Amino acid sequence: MKREKIKMLSAIVFTLLAMGIFSLWSYSREEERLIEQVDKRLYSAAVAVPFVLDNDFHDRAVDAQSITTDEDQRNIENLSKLNNRLGTKFLYSVVRGRDGTYRLSSSSALKKELKTKKEVRYFSPYPDVSIMMKQSFEASATNFSHRNDVYHEFYVPIFSDRWGTYRSIFIPMRSPSGNAYMVGADIDISHVKTLLRKNILDTILTFLFFTLAILPIVYAYISMLRQKNREYLRVHRLYLDQSKRSVTDPLTQIYNRSKLDEELEVALHLFHKHGRIFSLLMADLDYFKAVNDSYGHQVGDSVLQEIAKLLTQSSRSADIVGRWGGEEFMIICLDIDLNGAYSLAEKLRKLIEIYSLAHPYGISASFGVAEPRSNEELPQLLKRVDEALYTAKRMGRNRTVKANGHTLG
Repeated sequence: MKREKIKMLSAIVFTLLAMGIFSLWSYSREEERLIEQVDKRLYSAAVAVPFVLDNDFHDRAVDAQSITTDEDQRNIENLSKLNNRLGTKFLYSVVRGRDGTYRLSSSSALKKELKTKKEVRYFSPYPDVSIMMKQSFEASATNFSHRNDVYHEFYVPIFSDRWGTYRSIFIPMRSPSGNAYMVGADIDISHVKTLLRKNILDTILTFLFFTLAILPIVYAYISMLRQKNREYLRVHRLYLDQSKRSVTDPLTQIYNRSKLDEELEVALHLFHKHGRIFSLLMADLDYFKAVNDSYGHQVGDSVLQEIAKLLTQSSRSADIVGRWGGEEFMIICLDIDLNGAYSLAEKLRKLIEIYSLAHPYGISASFGVAEPRSNEELPQLLKRVDEALYTAKRMGRNRTVKANGHTLG
């Protein structure tokens, strides 16, 4: 369940990240597209400026008195009409005076300026000249174009001043007599910023709508995972319970005979194939029938449970303890030889004696121990340990006997 949640959250984070990257890329692409449109309009507007002016205008534009007020006014009106038609903000041309200052030789005007007669006049100082424009005027190697040639434009990055936010272009040119001048155009790109802000808002709204749209899906998916997890846990518990019941003795809660048979097969296989030693210990409670007859089967069951607990707790953690049947118990002692198994059996026998002293019904146990032989099958091993156990019984009980020999307890 936890892993599925992590996968789901990772998918959501990845999707949001992908949408974020896509939105940034889309924003950048849209900005480039809009600026490209602006630049095309700027270029078209700038190269049109010389065609509005007289052909020899920039040959005569050398000082403040070289152009009449009427011609200047006519230029202002014509450039303003062109400006309005092309959708630009300002159209102008720039010359450099004999004193090295840069001045507007022509300029469009805003409608407000035309009405108030406060438009920029001929030979007005041009304080916003850029470094690039200065270099174009001053560098003798600059390749100026005539107005009917292909023009090499220079774009001025987006800037803001008291009139607004603009992007500009200027193009170096030469008059018919070879005099250098610049034509320029400005466009107010506030609409670009507005469109981009709208795109950002649209992107944010898209994120919000997307999030709202997937929330029910996420909720349904998580609910489904929880339901599946509950079903899995229920089935898993049933499986564990069933598995445990299939290998556990219901009374003593230690391994049953079926499980012991399985473990014996594995241990004997490892012994024959890889030489891993083990020993077998069989225990039988002495006179157990008398306990049932004298105290009842409930007490007898309790005794079996306590003896099973004693055997489990007093054996090694590697040992496999189970109920063989009735009052018989078996311990498969892994990685231990016959003598080691004998020592363990004696230890357990004495602990059962101590247990018996604390109870009125007095009980003891007889033990048989054996270890497998080369090429010996399981039935032969079980027969030998069983014979050792019954030898202990015939010799008076409460003792341990090794298979094919005996040792008194």
